[in-house]
Amino acid sequence: MADSLRIQTVPHPFRFRENPDNSLNRLIVEAVNRMGEFGDDAEANYQTVLEALRQRSDEVVAIIAAEYRDLSEAQYLDRWSLVQLLVELRHPSSLSLLNEVLSNQIPEERSQDTDSFTTVGEEVMIKTTAVEALTQMSAQQNQDALDLLLRYTQHENFSIKRACVQGYLAYGGEGATERLLEFLPEQDRFILDIRREDVRNVPQPRGENYLRREESGDTPRLQTRRD
Repeated sequence: MADSLRIQTVPHPFRFRENPDNSLNRLIVEAVNRMGEFGDDAEANYQTVLEALRQRSDEVVAIIAAEYRDLSEAQYLDRWSLVQLLVELRHPSSLSLLNEVLSNQIPEERSQDTDSFTTVGEEVMIKTTAVEALTQMSAQQNQDALDLLLRYTQHENFSIKRACVQGYLAYGGEGATERLLEFLPEQDRFILDIRREDVRNVPQPRGENYLRREESGDTPRLQTRRD
């Protein structure tokens, strides 16, 4: 049938070509899998894996950066998952990748049916999650993260611009509003009055791929949906 749903179980999408057979690779995949888990112990299990990753944050961020760059444009959920890990890790070494994510131009719309799926929307969600990572580091008084937030208040996409303004306003300290008023063009200054939205309340990328755990074992698998 033309409209039937076919579900295929394939290995996880990360290749780890620079770090084969590394225990950190397995932890990264487990963390990505646990992002979407439900249940009484789901959050505790997720935090346990995150804590293990934080113990070696420098190495983990380097692996995440290599894997992010190795993914194809269309792997929206996989790319978002890696950026979300950077939000959780809050490590200064991730600033280079976050800057790269935000500086890359949003590709033109690929979807033929934007009412049900929009690739530009997926890209914006990835980038606003990168802004959230900068915001979390700014909360820890990381001046480089604050500087990047200020830079990307000039972003051409409104959602990204707004997230940067609100993040900078929240953690820029005394004089943040005045600096933003000087930095923003007059037509954008109304953003200062918009309430900041928690990224957890914003829809996240869907894409066509998502990670799940097999019921029959602990091996991470990527489930692929095709219409």
